[in-house]
Amino acid sequence: MTIFTAVALTFAVGLLPPFAEPPQPPVVSSGEEVDLFKHRAPERPTVFVFVKPTSTLERDFLNNLHRKFGDKIGFGVVQLKSGDEPVAKQYEVKETPTALVYDRRGRLVTRSSDAAAIEAAVMKAAQVMRIDWAEEGDPRFEEVVRLLGGRRQIPGILRTMSLKPQYMAYINDLSRVAHFSDGFLNRRIKEMIATYVSALNQCKY
Repeated sequence: MTIFTAVALTFAVGLLPPFAEPPQPPVVSSGEEVDLFKHRAPERPTVFVFVKPTSTLERDFLNNLHRKFGDKIGFGVVQLKSGDEPVAKQYEVKETPTALVYDRRGRLVTRSSDAAAIEAAVMKAAQVMRIDWAEEGDPRFEEVVRLLGGRRQIPGILRTMSLKPQYMAYINDLSRVAHFSDGFLNRRIKEMIATYVSALNQCKY
């Protein structure tokens, strides 16, 4: 008898418990006001879903969302019976189910009851980098664009310095001189070394 057959028979006769279902999202409020920020998952997007626990359709909505993303994001459930609860007024929720999607920095990405819109918002929130940087519309972002000659597609490695545009400009100038021009080593050799080191570090740059 193989070990796989033995395990299967053990399950069949009930000597071992069945595989456990994944844990359900925690309930962070049953109507009372709550600071959702305190329940955000560290370093991950977090979705808070306002539902009526008596509604089968809304429970299915929540379960499907949880199965879709699992432990890739943080989850929290806010249970409402009537929609007049203090927490509903606190977050201006007028219908259920409603999901609030926050990115890893705690910024609201979307508020929606549409599953496709929620999934798109989660994907967008997941793309937010750990290191903060200036977003489009921020004067610092526009200053970086100006310093780079109008180029709006800014490599992430430079954009991480966009909160201090002048500092980024100094580093960029130094990089051009030290790396992208001939010196004791010519540019070809420098780029070969940089490529090799990046490969060793599994760095896409």
